[in-house]
Amino acid sequence: MITVEEAMGTKAFEEAKVVGGSSGLTRNISQVTVAEVPDAANWLQGGEIVCTTAYFISKEVKYQINWIESLSFNGAVALAIKTDRFLGTIPESIIDVANKLNFPVIEMPPATTWPAVIESIMNPLMYKQIRDLKRAEEIHNKLTSLVLEDESVKIIADEISALVENPIIIEDARLNLIAVGERRDEEKDSYKKIIQKRLSQSLRKKINDTYYYQDVLRNRNKANLQIYIDDENTINSIMAPILSNKMIYGFITVIEVNKYLSEIDLIAIKHGASALALQLMKQIIHKQTAQNKYIALIDDLVHGRIHTEVVNEYRIRNQDLDKPLSVAVVDLRVENYNQEAYTWDRTEYHIIDTIKKHLANYFAQVIIGNSDSLFTIIVASNSSDPYKTTGILKDELISILNECKKMNIIQDYYGGIGSVHNELRKLDKCFKEANTALSIAKSFSNKGTESVLLYENLGIHRMISMVNNLDELKVFCQDFLSDLEVHDKQNNDVLMETVHAYLKCDCNVKETAKVLFVHPNTVSYRLKKVRSILKHDLNVLEFRLTYLFAFEANKFLNNPI
Repeated sequence: MITVEEAMGTKAFEEAKVVGGSSGLTRNISQVTVAEVPDAANWLQGGEIVCTTAYFISKEVKYQINWIESLSFNGAVALAIKTDRFLGTIPESIIDVANKLNFPVIEMPPATTWPAVIESIMNPLMYKQIRDLKRAEEIHNKLTSLVLEDESVKIIADEISALVENPIIIEDARLNLIAVGERRDEEKDSYKKIIQKRLSQSLRKKINDTYYYQDVLRNRNKANLQIYIDDENTINSIMAPILSNKMIYGFITVIEVNKYLSEIDLIAIKHGASALALQLMKQIIHKQTAQNKYIALIDDLVHGRIHTEVVNEYRIRNQDLDKPLSVAVVDLRVENYNQEAYTWDRTEYHIIDTIKKHLANYFAQVIIGNSDSLFTIIVASNSSDPYKTTGILKDELISILNECKKMNIIQDYYGGIGSVHNELRKLDKCFKEANTALSIAKSFSNKGTESVLLYENLGIHRMISMVNNLDELKVFCQDFLSDLEVHDKQNNDVLMETVHAYLKCDCNVKETAKVLFVHPNTVSYRLKKVRSILKHDLNVLEFRLTYLFAFEANKFLNNPI
């Protein structure tokens, strides 16, 4: 395209003059048309400079105003009038409406021919189109070569930034930062604050709430979004989706701090988005392949297959498997993302990266794999006292998983950690221990039990987990608890809860009252009723232990995994 002002510099317009609407000279011309009929505006496609002798509007002012308005409203960018045959001079009515609409009206000299005008405009238009096509091809080849050379997303972003002469931001589909593209080091400080403002949580939320963002995710919309970064609406940014094969990889945003984007800049952004999609696709495939290897490695290790090709290959590259090892198994309740919209950006990869990055600060080796919501973590001790490994692993897992909850990556979690083992062949035992601890954590959830349990600290729950015959365990619980259970149901009472709390508080009435949030006299009254129901004396140590075991086993049976 060329502007109206540029067209005025061509040969056919040498003696022409703008008589109205000069504020619109920066409008872009895409084509030329000749119009001599009242309904000419209905034929317009937009971007036309309209040529006319104005015969049919030469006498009526209202026709003059209506016609100029219709041309402007239907997309014309300027009007060129040969006045010598019918108008003589351009009426004030036309000049007034042209100024009002910022719609350039050009008075053409008598000797002008419309073919000359058309040629005068179309030649530079065609030249510019050819030049833009050549430039677009150069941009495409440059960016494609970067992808073929396997350059990083950062380098590709820097190249796009150089092409459009503005800083750019690359984000994933959830608007998490991937890279910032900048032209030269000396310019970084001048727009650092602007980039930070664009990456702020408030602006990300604003974008996230737009219909545009949601439409891109649902319908793979390729349109661009224009959004101002500052409150004064002076710093504009253009946001475009990074799409490939109907899959969303993220967004590219150009911040107009150095210059406004031209048509060729928009072409550079389009080609840049395609190049980034290819590079991100390669990275994701590589990541998926690597993670599948980790899953296969973990599966072999925790099932005692320590001489497979996968294990041997890993041991050659990593000697840390010869150090004391422990296994954690965690079950995560993951936020319900729209998986169809993020088919490439699987939530578990984000979780694995977050946990691994955190635990790597404390352990010589961290291997993580998952099957749906169940994540298995193998760590190699980095401590002079390897038996501290499980305690450190528990504390750090709880720390990072709580952070994930705050960031809404996960909703909740349970975990179990096996004992430390010095031999790789015993890792399968550690895995079983971790699963046992996880089962206990899930069975006794919301009952005052921690979310992550160490197998070595299970105590009575460990004994319960060793009972293989669950039918016998159920009978045992019924023998000791059925009388209390029947009483509570018939009388809408809470003796079961009271006795359980009493035993866990080491038969201390005051402590039991605190736990149950009642008065000590209430506890004493309930215990008096209990003594009349139970067949055994709770003052006898053997029966205290027996009833406590029965209560804990009953919870285990009533909370199946």
